[in-house]
Amino acid sequence: MTVRFNLNEKAVTVNAASESLLVDLLRREFGLSGARPGCMRGQCGNCAVLLDGSLTRACLLPAFRLEGCEIVTIEGFVRSKEFTDIEYGFERAGMDPCRFCISSKILIAHSLLLTELEPSDLEIERATSGVWCRCTSYSSFVNGIRHAAKARKRRYNERNF
Repeated sequence: MTVRFNLNEKAVTVNAASESLLVDLLRREFGLSGARPGCMRGQCGNCAVLLDGSLTRACLLPAFRLEGCEIVTIEGFVRSKEFTDIEYGFERAGMDPCRFCISSKILIAHSLLLTELEPSDLEIERATSGVWCRCTSYSSFVNGIRHAAKARKRRYNERNF
């Protein structure tokens, strides 16, 4: 089956079996390895991507669902100004995530900050609960998100003046 969608702001077409999963297509067809297959059940969070602006697990998304969608992977997201907020926040908190989970932690933080620039402890806990990798402490992840939120809020305020 032929599927057309936007991938990191570029229109793409791929021939894939309908049961093929996005995480496999990203790696095999497009050479994008940021979304990592982990548990393959949508629980570990290491295959996170943005689907039409919302965080989703690429290991659960079959090819037939991609038609007309906008997919942003970590490889596309790092080119955005929003990435710099997250990068700053993580550095400020002393976070040094491993290569396996960093893309998911970045996209999870971004997804949360899209909806709330001053997230509560409960909102942060909910957003981060799906990441199994423990290469960084939970408190540094929370602090990284808080610093990123402040940076993003500051950038938005500067833009509006």
